[in-house]
Amino acid sequence: MYESLFGTTGRNTFRGPFQARFDVSLAKDFPITKERFRLRFEADAFNIFNQPDFDTPKNNAFYFPGYSPPPLLPGQGQGGLGFIQHTIGSPRFLQMSLHLLF
Repeated sequence: MYESLFGTTGRNTFRGPFQARFDVSLAKDFPITKERFRLRFEADAFNIFNQPDFDTPKNNAFYFPGYSPPPLLPGQGQGGLGFIQHTIGSPRFLQMSLHLLF
């Protein structure tokens, strides 16, 4: 009877999990001469706890023509509707730098 209606599901039903990222930066200044030159060492760590952030669940059950989808997981319906299939963001990065200030 109501085959053409979209249903009673609200907007933005498929939401991804909480995303968290922690970055840390440390710096130390070393005076070389009395007042003219300084050497600054900096160490930065991005995504320090290496926490994966997951993408939103898939909300499109149709594929582009000519695309072969990955094999389905057990219990996964056609097209993977509602399943999280990817991570977003970057892994842990460490960066060190040395600056000469004058």
